[in-house]
Amino acid sequence: MIEFLKQLKWQFLIFQRNNLTTMIIGITVFYALVIYFLRDLGNIEKLLTLIIISDPALIGYIFIGFSIILEKDQAVLPALFITPLNHHVYLLSRVLTLSITCLFCALAMVFVAKGISFNVIHFSVGILSTTMIFSFIGIYIVSYTTEILHYILRSIPVLIFLSLPLLNYFDLTDFIGFDLLPMRGSLWLISNSYLDSPNIVELILGYLSIALWTPLIYCSVYRIFKSKIVYA
Repeated sequence: MIEFLKQLKWQFLIFQRNNLTTMIIGITVFYALVIYFLRDLGNIEKLLTLIIISDPALIGYIFIGFSIILEKDQAVLPALFITPLNHHVYLLSRVLTLSITCLFCALAMVFVAKGISFNVIHFSVGILSTTMIFSFIGIYIVSYTTEILHYILRSIPVLIFLSLPLLNYFDLTDFIGFDLLPMRGSLWLISNSYLDSPNIVELILGYLSIALWTPLIYCSVYRIFKSKIVYA
């Protein structure tokens, strides 16, 4: 635990030194302004959810990939992995750093729109799980590339696939298969966090989906990361 906390602190310092935190805050301020000017429109919860969930999803996916590619180019990773640093600690601390940063940004955005009229637990779990899942997928993709352009191009079909549950959320489709994808659990939790009387079934399904997908994706990604990056 001490090693993990030290690595978590180090990751925050790396983010600050690389101005990643400043960039994330800048993106959040832009989204917050959009939300501020739209907040008086009637029934904007779904649009609000789309804006808020896209921020941690894209930040988690893009920044985790870019940071690892930069460390590859700078030969940081080979030097890092010959130390006794636990690989799980490295991955989880980096993802958690992004997730915590994105959570505070998302809380700021929802506060602009809803004040304190939302369930902070459901909302926070939804945001954290979104960032973690997209970050894990980003690690998977970056394990197969060494260039930022290739990473972006390979990301397009992946991001489209991960976003398919939005079609059901916006009532554009009613395909049960989309409800089984990882992002659906987060959508259920975030959308229900706005309600005074949330849908209990959706909350249970949301937590179950997150509890299933998050460790499953991580275990798969960890094996790929070790084989393609650590021991490459």
